[in-house]
Amino acid sequence: MSQELFQQFLLILGFSLVGAVLLQRLRMATIVAYIIVGALIGPAALGLIDDPSQFSLLAEFGVVLLLFTLGLEFNFKKMLAMRFAVFGVGSMQVAVCTGVFAIAVYMWGASLPAAIIIAGTLALSSTAIVTRELLNNRQTHSQHGQLSIGVLLFQDLIAVVFLVLVPVFGQQTEVSLLANLTQAGINAAILLLLLLAAGKWLLPIIYAEVARSKSEEIFALTTLVIVLLAAWLTHSFQLSMALGGFVTGMMLGEGSFHYQIQSDIRAFRDILLGLFFVTIGMSIDLTLLFNYWPRIILFTIGLIAIKTLVVALSVRLLSYGARDAFRVGLNLAQAGEFGIALMALALVNQIVPSEQASFVTIIAILTMVASPFLIRHTETISRWLTGGDASLSAHQPGQVDLNNHVIIGGYGRLGTTLAGFLEGNAIAYIAIDTDINVVEKYRKLGKNIVYGDSHSAEILGYCNLSSARLVVLTFKSMEQGKAAIASIRPRAPDVAIIVRCLEEDGFDELISLGANLVFPELLESSLMISRQALEILHVSVEDIDVQMRKYRNVD
Repeated sequence: MSQELFQQFLLILGFSLVGAVLLQRLRMATIVAYIIVGALIGPAALGLIDDPSQFSLLAEFGVVLLLFTLGLEFNFKKMLAMRFAVFGVGSMQVAVCTGVFAIAVYMWGASLPAAIIIAGTLALSSTAIVTRELLNNRQTHSQHGQLSIGVLLFQDLIAVVFLVLVPVFGQQTEVSLLANLTQAGINAAILLLLLLAAGKWLLPIIYAEVARSKSEEIFALTTLVIVLLAAWLTHSFQLSMALGGFVTGMMLGEGSFHYQIQSDIRAFRDILLGLFFVTIGMSIDLTLLFNYWPRIILFTIGLIAIKTLVVALSVRLLSYGARDAFRVGLNLAQAGEFGIALMALALVNQIVPSEQASFVTIIAILTMVASPFLIRHTETISRWLTGGDASLSAHQPGQVDLNNHVIIGGYGRLGTTLAGFLEGNAIAYIAIDTDINVVEKYRKLGKNIVYGDSHSAEILGYCNLSSARLVVLTFKSMEQGKAAIASIRPRAPDVAIIVRCLEEDGFDELISLGANLVFPELLESSLMISRQALEILHVSVEDIDVQMRKYRNVD
């Protein structure tokens, strides 16, 4: 590596670090930071990097590792369990969006292969952004969260299909497209058989031997060699290198070394993937942004609106409520990292002209910048779009007298047990849960349960928090408990709050937030077992009580 190349690589890493830190403080995706950094230091702006192509091969390995980790996490059982969302909503969304965008782009003047690839780029959403925001907002188990994740699973699967199409469309021969597709299908089938055979009979032996060495360095190096070897093999079959990474990840994902492999490869993936998105930024023609900014803003808003509407209609046609339909649509309204990667590969394969690729990439980036805001405000926006339709309309329980009642947050084993005791003592209650399957199951059994988040002001208002005697939070997650207490206490200063706590160091924090009683589940379980053991050993009840108080720090 020459001195100049080393300096340029150092510039990329340094600017990427600063950009990632700044944008994370603004709660934006680091992907956006990398692309912005690339645009700034590239030839179109500051010109600190004059030839981005010298990093292109290394950057493409980042996409290979991204698809490899996707393959590791790809779970057929999970996909089948969510098949309605995956194949129902997902297939409809991808088909309609790809069709609409392909027609529009083709009429814009693009070639048919370019129109298909650009449409695929815009149809896909950002798995990284959506899953992160759903986790941050504790909505992964909500109905709209589960539907969003299901659609993302289908999109991830379709992304692999587009990766197969890129080199096929890029072949500049006189052979027909159908013949190219047929040859690609044959190559993919042969390659898949080879990789599956290696995954079943060869890789387990290799990893077993490597594991016996007890060397983390050798283990990580083995994984890196296997992934890059698979990428080289797929490239030799005239298929995308990223496809080899995905298939290899799928094979290793079912094995015993899944989590160790994922841990070892993460650092390589993040650095190389960051480099990949920086090189994408370098390829963007910023003069397009300045010369055509009204059109770009209009197209960005149009993309968000069309994807929101298409996804919402797809969800609505499958008998879901209007509110959840728009929430899923807003969650998936952005373009994503796989789409941008697809566009970059299409540019390398000379399918999409540079100006069109820059135009589409800028629009995709702007939708990703707007996405966190949209996801955090899906409830407000969807309520406005549905004309103030009650958010609980599809899942409301029958009206009961909610006065001097108990609110149960979370309706798992602990919540259902408590509800049984309350019913036995004729005490009114209402339960809240974010799992729509749980809500529907117990609603059919006549239980007073509502779908929603226990920290939501609207949900708490519906549950008549101001008149409640007691709130019991049964969540396993301490973060959910903290969020609920922080929302409940200012609205009901006098209501008693009991919280389940699985984490030993969470007791004081929950009390400081406003909980009246924290039930340290692990401690109480251990004390109960200890009491039973001492009673069997004929220790006196008085002595047992003294020791129990000692361990509870209550004298």
